Amino acid sequence: MSRVAHVVRTRWRLLAATLAATVLATVGLAIGAGPASAHNVLKSSSPEDQESVARTPSSVVLTFDEPAIALGTKLVVTGPTGPVQVGTPRLVDNTVTQDLQSGAPAGAYTVEWRVTSSDGHPISGSFSFTAKAAGDASPVPSVTPVPSVTPAPSTAPALSGSSGVWLVTAAVLLVAAGLVAIVRRRRTHKDRSVS
Repeated sequence: MSRVAHVVRTRWRLLAATLAATVLATVGLAIGAGPASAHNVLKSSSPEDQESVARTPSSVVLTFDEPAIALGTKLVVTGPTGPVQVGTPRLVDNTVTQDLQSGAPAGAYTVEWRVTSSDGHPISGSFSFTAKAAGDASPVPSVTPVPSVTPAPSTAPALSGSSGVWLVTAAVLLVAAGLVAIVRRRRTHKDRSVS
């Protein structure tokens, strides 16, 4: 095999290896970065969406896949006579609980909620339920809020969306350019040694 053919074959192998490494690195980073940029997900509610309950509940409870952050968290529960929520939501572990007025009437209720995800982004939604009878006429017991530990929002910029893809692409291109520069230096050094 001639020296020229050997050089050409080596360059094609290097190019193929660089492209394969680039594709594998991009796929690996894309798969690995998914969970880090995910928002909280509502797993369940009590009462459930479209549920018909015997009496108006004393509270509405939302359960998420991760703890929420208190800042920006709000639940508005509207019944036949208007809003019936009392006080501020309580966040304990993965649940957000909103107390309701005692003696709230029977009828259709809508729950509109907004929660700040553990990643700092707000998420929101709504659901409805029906109460067949008025809630307990006794007052809602006073509950001392239990302080919950919520993760502080990250001050580091999140890699999400197209900005993350561009950053990963730029990093991969820099690595590829570095590899090309190293190969050229070695080739130039070998050429000088042969002469």
